[in-house]
Amino acid sequence: MAVARINGKDFERMLKAGLIKIRKHESEINDMNVFPVPDGDTGTNLRLTLQNGILTTPSNENLGEYLGGIKKGTLLGARGNSGVILSQFFTGIADSLKDKSSAGVEDLFDSFVAAYKTAYGSVVNPVEGTVLTVARLGIENIRENLPSFSGSIDSMLSAYIAEMKNVLMTTPDLLPVLKESGVLDSGGAGYIYIARGILEGLLGHDGDFDISNLSISAKAPAQNLDADSFTRDSVFEEGYCTEFILQLMGGSQYDQNFNLDRFIETLKTFGNSIVAFRTDDRVKVHIHTLKPYRVVELAQRYGEFVTFKMENMQIQKDEHEFRVKKNVTERKHKKIAVVAVVNGEGIRGLYESFGCDIILDGGSTMNTSSQEFVDAFNQLDADNIIVLPNSKNIFFAAKQAIEISGRKNISILECADQIEGYYALAMGQVGTEDFDERFSLMKEGASGVDVLSLTFASKPYSQNNVSCEKGDCIAFLNGSLVASSQDLCATLSAAVKNISDLDSKYSCMIAVGKQADEKMTELVQKCIEDILPDVEINVVQGGQDVMHFMIGL
Repeated sequence: MAVARINGKDFERMLKAGLIKIRKHESEINDMNVFPVPDGDTGTNLRLTLQNGILTTPSNENLGEYLGGIKKGTLLGARGNSGVILSQFFTGIADSLKDKSSAGVEDLFDSFVAAYKTAYGSVVNPVEGTVLTVARLGIENIRENLPSFSGSIDSMLSAYIAEMKNVLMTTPDLLPVLKESGVLDSGGAGYIYIARGILEGLLGHDGDFDISNLSISAKAPAQNLDADSFTRDSVFEEGYCTEFILQLMGGSQYDQNFNLDRFIETLKTFGNSIVAFRTDDRVKVHIHTLKPYRVVELAQRYGEFVTFKMENMQIQKDEHEFRVKKNVTERKHKKIAVVAVVNGEGIRGLYESFGCDIILDGGSTMNTSSQEFVDAFNQLDADNIIVLPNSKNIFFAAKQAIEISGRKNISILECADQIEGYYALAMGQVGTEDFDERFSLMKEGASGVDVLSLTFASKPYSQNNVSCEKGDCIAFLNGSLVASSQDLCATLSAAVKNISDLDSKYSCMIAVGKQADEKMTELVQKCIEDILPDVEINVVQGGQDVMHFMIGL
């Protein structure tokens, strides 16, 4: 089947198929991570970024208008480096096709060229051997073949995917860390899966590519709402969020002529935000309505409920507005405010004790999105804002958020981890309200600490002539693998020897992770005491996910 042109509805179907494809292979892409511990997994970040774009963009037959929504949704939902780059791909595609109601082969080809150029432009130091290379060479290597596609979009996409696969196989030759670890680039592999799904969506190989289950679950149900805010004097405008699974029944009391299109048309007269799809003899429905009984009556003409959930959205709205007003009231104007990303309740407490204004959660595989940073910036009333992303994998999402916000008073301190961020905050407590001086002091604090991270390898790995097997204790110094053995104390001792200015160290902070027990903690503390008897040691229950111990020296 040769497809000559596509519109917005076509592209929506294609993207949904791409999302389904990356979901199926998410774990596989995560496992391709070159590092031996999970840290901002690529497959998850790609999936969440694309998912946010699709779920926040309404259907639109006009291709340019639909892609404008995808551009915004992926930009705000971008997570991790791979997600940010993916959002930049879609930015390039959207900008290239913004004036097109539909697109043919040459239009789509040009948009893919614009995609990789936009992505390259968004990365300060583009590295070859990554998804950037895969996307760039994949499209450029088929440029000469463009006339041979005879106006067939599927032929062009097939050639594009085939060429990207060829380029992917060469990534270890371009990026030594890939060859050292014996893997291909995970971002490139994930992008190819999305492209394969897009082609399948174009051709309709797998049906309707329905993702309504994601749409319904994407918005978390209300938790711990204060129902006391809803009284006899409340104004009821928002209605009920109503969700159910309807089992179509075969009894004589039920109408046997269920038609999904007619059902949806009737639902439109009852409310909005409608999602309804049928799988075999079950129908999943989501609707916002002021009169849920009408929806119930309609549904029960055809069957009975397998599940049913209804929430008063007015209570949710009222509480949200209360919290916003409370935040605005409680947040006073400041000369300098700090936004930081941390993981672990104990570490969060340390940051709060140093007066960090907003703390965003940065879990092991759920990297903070650009949208979360933008929301945080909007809550602050400050002359200047300092951002501590505390992860190289979150830096670009923070940078992109600053660009989206359009604000010129936000600066990023490039802390590689939350221990560096902690020392930056500590150094910044000198009491000055001069921004340049405060930022300089915080930068000095971050750069003046060496961070040892201890955990256990989840897979074989090799870096800097240090190798490990699954289950070995491994130590990173400032992000680089420096020691490995089967013994915790031996690994730590070997790692400490890599610190060049060890004699100048006078204090040590040990942040204990969730996975570390009391015996392990005592062993690590004693080991450091034996190696550095004159160093003052402070042990805190950090509660971080991945690293058993994070040690600042």
